[in-house]
Amino acid sequence: MVRTATINDIPAIAELYREQFREMAKLIPDFIKEGDQSAEFLENTIANEESDILVYENGGMVVGFILLQAKTRPDFPFMLPGKYCYIMDIIVTENHRGKGFGTALMNAAKKWAKERNCSFINLDVLVNNPGAINLYKKLGFIPKAQEMYCKL
Repeated sequence: MVRTATINDIPAIAELYREQFREMAKLIPDFIKEGDQSAEFLENTIANEESDILVYENGGMVVGFILLQAKTRPDFPFMLPGKYCYIMDIIVTENHRGKGFGTALMNAAKKWAKERNCSFINLDVLVNNPGAINLYKKLGFIPKAQEMYCKL
């Protein structure tokens, strides 16, 4: 079941963030290290009207979450105006993957974004994370840009 997170969910969300940072540190060790997400950041995200954390609860346990932010495009003369939803983070704990929980979180994100009059959802995904890329493609996401770097 997907629901909006409360302050009481912060310990479970923090544990999922530890798992996410561990996995990302393996995928991009030049940029990410294992660590913890700030409780203050999570509290502010939950309290802010332009952001939310949705959790997937299974058997009384939070097994996944998605962090959403409603954003407005910059007021540049060449930019189309409007709001969009940015998915900052999404994770389903490893032993609960492949059961539709990520899809349920993404579908809830689409509903959340529509309720806030967002015209699209944007997210970043690591190019060496094929499981996530396949999920996003299955849900109708298409590539828009590719970020590159040069190690010195």
